[in-house]
Amino acid sequence: MSTSSDGQEDQRPRRPHNEQLVGLSRALAFASRCNHALINMRDEVTLLRDICELAVKVGGYRMAWVGFAQNDDAKTIVPRAYAGEELGYLDEVHLSWSEQTRNGQGTEGLAIRRGMPQIISDLNEAPEYQPWGEAASKRGYRGVVTLPLKDREGPFGVLSLFLDEVAPIPNEELKLLQELADNLAFGIATLRARHEQQRVQQAVVSIATAVSTRSGEEYFDQLVCHMACAINADAGYIALVDKKATNTAHTLAAMIDGQSVDNFSYYFPRTACERVIHESECVISDRDADDRTVVTSHEPLSWAKGYMGRRLDSTDGKPLGLLVVMFRKPPTDVDFVRSILQIFAAGAAAELERQSGEARVRRLAFYDMGTGLPNRTFFMQRLRAAISDADRDGSRLALMMLNMNHFKDINETQGHEVGDKVLVNVAERFSIALRGDEFLARLGGDEFVVMIENAHRALIERTALRLRHSLTQPLMVRGQSFSLEASIGIAFYPEHGRTTSDLLKNTDIAMHRAKESGEGHCFFAPSLGERVSRRLMLAKRFIAALNHGELQLHYQPQIDLDSGDIIGAEVLCRWHDSEWGWVGPTEFIPIAEERGLTPALGAWVTEEVCRQLLRWQREGHPFTGQLSINVAAQQLEDIRFAERLNTIVSSAGLATEMIALELTESGFMADPDQAVWLMRELKRAGFGVAIDDFGTGYSSLAYLKRFSADTLKIDMSFVRDMLTDSHDHTIVTTIIAMAKSLGMKTVAEGVETRAQAEALRALGCDQGQGHYFGRPTDAASFAKRWLGAAPPVKR
Repeated sequence: MSTSSDGQEDQRPRRPHNEQLVGLSRALAFASRCNHALINMRDEVTLLRDICELAVKVGGYRMAWVGFAQNDDAKTIVPRAYAGEELGYLDEVHLSWSEQTRNGQGTEGLAIRRGMPQIISDLNEAPEYQPWGEAASKRGYRGVVTLPLKDREGPFGVLSLFLDEVAPIPNEELKLLQELADNLAFGIATLRARHEQQRVQQAVVSIATAVSTRSGEEYFDQLVCHMACAINADAGYIALVDKKATNTAHTLAAMIDGQSVDNFSYYFPRTACERVIHESECVISDRDADDRTVVTSHEPLSWAKGYMGRRLDSTDGKPLGLLVVMFRKPPTDVDFVRSILQIFAAGAAAELERQSGEARVRRLAFYDMGTGLPNRTFFMQRLRAAISDADRDGSRLALMMLNMNHFKDINETQGHEVGDKVLVNVAERFSIALRGDEFLARLGGDEFVVMIENAHRALIERTALRLRHSLTQPLMVRGQSFSLEASIGIAFYPEHGRTTSDLLKNTDIAMHRAKESGEGHCFFAPSLGERVSRRLMLAKRFIAALNHGELQLHYQPQIDLDSGDIIGAEVLCRWHDSEWGWVGPTEFIPIAEERGLTPALGAWVTEEVCRQLLRWQREGHPFTGQLSINVAAQQLEDIRFAERLNTIVSSAGLATEMIALELTESGFMADPDQAVWLMRELKRAGFGVAIDDFGTGYSSLAYLKRFSADTLKIDMSFVRDMLTDSHDHTIVTTIIAMAKSLGMKTVAEGVETRAQAEALRALGCDQGQGHYFGRPTDAASFAKRWLGAAPPVKR
């Protein structure tokens, strides 16, 4: 039976007096520890995790979790933190605070709607909890107390506490728990207010920087950038209304997803921008709730859910243009955004008035609406004119055709909308890489072309390298990382084609040859042919190999440098393709990373390691050390990574202490706070933790101290030349000393000679790994060499 604290007479059964005292004492201790956590709170994530852990460890609850109410169509309640025997419960149930849905009738939904605590003393006897009864029962939940988290505007979330016994909650204890929840809600509000104040300060600094240090076109670029950053907008732009075509606007500066994009023109009648022009301001906080107005006619921005625009007026009140920001999700702080937008608009209007004579009108027929680049029509006109100039001057003209490797995979797996946004970022990267006299256009799809007049080979080589280098950093779209490479074909006029069609055809042939060879760029030659890209085929075959279990694991021993005994081994993934033979990990691991397959690959490796450990046990030569598994950066993004790993190992009937996880510096420094928490979870579960390739990344000593790692692995690049390079020797010595001071062991990678092994042992290094001790081998060979009666390694 569900009971709410609403002032009515309490009809709930009561616990014996001594049990009430125990429960009240436990609740007092829980509240006291929570108040201490609130006093010392630093950030919201840590606070919520601490409260949930205290609920379990001090409050004695079986499971505790905190969730926040969302304003989406389903009125979802999204978990933000949990502790205790959760065991996938929050994944299995789908809670809501909607009054119209079945999932909204639980204690969480009722607490949010009513703003009062909700209690079920016995879940088995509560018909309203039937939708989640089985999920709760198999996890040992017998009762639940759900407390609303409220601010000035009402409930915004819940703290749910699950009990492992049927135990009614006395009013004194319930009041204490609600007071705790109120304190938690106040703490959350305080942290958010503090964050909001910092945002306002940053906005003011951004405005001052943009106005005082920039001028001309750069002024507007910086203004848009600072504006979007200050209010967390997904897109923003400053636009002028065309004086002749008054139903068209042309941007002066535009930004999408943190990246500047080429300017574009758009038609605005019957859109939100028209309302800005006529009404001075337009605010659409949620497009789905306001169907009166089309947010934009510009297709690359059609995703916008939230829109805010401010008219830019001259000193005499005449409209000059408009300032617009857009959001993928409805903004939650509309008043803040409006006030900041008003400040930015004042600066933009002043600069526009100063530059009123600088018209920037673009004809839509000659520009690609997706990227803002010149389109095929514009390019062909420029190409014909450039050929005429080259004939007249006797000069040389170069064409460069650029095509994105594996872009088709993005369209097929992520959809064309994501693909279009990736191309917008690619166009922006290319534009930055080129000089002012190098003409860039988009021909269509993922094909771009660069035209360079008065060209020579050395100049074109440098330009091709700049273009390729512009894509070395991954592209971020909707929180996803995409690593792309460009294949570039190059041809010259007049020797590679006297007509535009021949020149384009031969440039295309060279591009396909570059794609096939994997060399990045290729100059046209008559002997060139077209073949299927090895990398694309490799990706398809790798996905099939992963799905069909065709990968293999090899094992490389890790040796105690004092005793010469084997104490562990690193697990290495290998792939033998039926047609191509052995394919190196330097080829297939990047493919897995680009396509987001590392979590699936990591799960397969862990499962196969467990199977192999069991095989060795059955065969009578069990492995008594630790097997080390490499963990990719993408796996660290999963908040449940440690839990999932523990489930795999425990389900196999193995101890987690038999397995260590190797995390690279670059992997955990992407989100160090998340990594610190995750490493502690792994340690708590019993896994060993090692930091791989130490010294090659950018981790700080402050973070290293916080990481709960057992081992530092010294990268082979330092070990290789440590006997001949004093700098490498110093680095190795320093890492060993630092590890000892932090209570960590060290493993030297890439030990190739006895001299290296002896030097490392003399420096105090604990373990060694490399070809001197043993190369990576398959399971059978490894067992024969290391799990039989083989003697220890001689030192």
